[in-house]
Amino acid sequence: MARRKKLYIVVNGHAPGIYDRWYGAGGAEEQIKGFPNPIYKGFYARPEAMAWLRAFDSETLEKLAPNLLAMLEAEPPAQTEDDPSVADEVAAILDAGKVLIHTDGGAIENPGPGGYGVVLRYGEHSKTLSGGFRLTTNNRMEITACIQGLNALKRPSQVVLFSDSRYVVDSMTKGWARRWRANGWMRGKKKPAENTDLWAQLLNLCDRHDVEFRWLKGHAGHPDNERCDQLATDAALQEDLPADVGYEERLKIED
Repeated sequence: MARRKKLYIVVNGHAPGIYDRWYGAGGAEEQIKGFPNPIYKGFYARPEAMAWLRAFDSETLEKLAPNLLAMLEAEPPAQTEDDPSVADEVAAILDAGKVLIHTDGGAIENPGPGGYGVVLRYGEHSKTLSGGFRLTTNNRMEITACIQGLNALKRPSQVVLFSDSRYVVDSMTKGWARRWRANGWMRGKKKPAENTDLWAQLLNLCDRHDVEFRWLKGHAGHPDNERCDQLATDAALQEDLPADVGYEERLKIED
């Protein structure tokens, strides 16, 4: 999901450490301002912050930031593709001849500029997709990521699709989206469903492919989920993004 950075690590500065804000008293900016050759970086989630910190050798951290070295040594290792639980799950899906898709999407400020990211795997092959829009919402980008991933498949396939969006996964696994479509895109007698242009596309793709939706906790160190998150964020930050026509047309109607 595209979002603002939440963590800042200062390795070389007035007071090395991890900070939860950039500006203001006690923020990261204060620790590097006027400091010669500062070393610091901002992150969107803790797992990527810890991965960056682990790239430093222990001698460097011992010299510049012994407090960070001590914290890192006490930090439980992040889940990676080398961990049995992740590797076994991925291998089982791919060995079964299924397509593995991870998706993520979001909007800055929500609504605001948004992006989506997709990682596809099939056998030994992998592919990434991303894109963004000038004005959209978190939910629309989560659905769009699923659409783009399935659209990339050239023939009907068995798919396991991971998303960290409960909105998407529950809507598909609990039959809500299909019920909305069957009811003329109404959630109730007087309440229309939202994002119907996207749900229609996703349902049509699921009629073509055999798709199993699975929820995955976001920003928990899973490599493909973290990659999707970064792709979505980078896309949302691009200049001259196109319009999310479905969303902007809806805004005109609501106005």
